[in-house]
Amino acid sequence: MKAEIISIGSEILRGQIVDTNANFIAQKLTELSIDLNYISAVGDNQKMLLSL
Repeated sequence: MKAEIISIGSEILRGQIVDTNANFIAQKLTELSIDLNYISAVGDNQKMLLSL
């Protein structure tokens, strides 16, 4: 099984907050033997989200 984590939030892109959730989820996916192919971050913009 393959997975991708998409973190949503303009604060992440601006460096105002650290995306600790992606790190936590990546660790759990590894424990479950799920291949994580990508970790992406996108701002709070509907057009950007729909383009993924």
